[in-house]
Amino acid sequence: MTQPDKPDKPDDKVHPITYFVNGEEEHTTEKELSVATILEKAGFTPASDYTLTGENPPRDFDSRYQEAVHMHQNERFTARFKGPTPTS
Repeated sequence: MTQPDKPDKPDDKVHPITYFVNGEEEHTTEKELSVATILEKAGFTPASDYTLTGENPPRDFDSRYQEAVHMHQNERFTARFKGPTPTS
């Protein structure tokens, strides 16, 4: 005897998440992204040249590029170049 298909639970639906890196809007449907993925999706490549910080609550991910970050709607991050900044 087969069971009828069960309707999807509300938690099973894919919800797009908008987040910001240096003020630029980014989108994902993933509940978690690695630090490296956040940097790379925002165009900061190679990720190893940058550090990422979260604004609320304040978090510094330093060089933990594979660390999973639980994504929240409208979360804000700042990417910073780790090397010297050239001057003219």
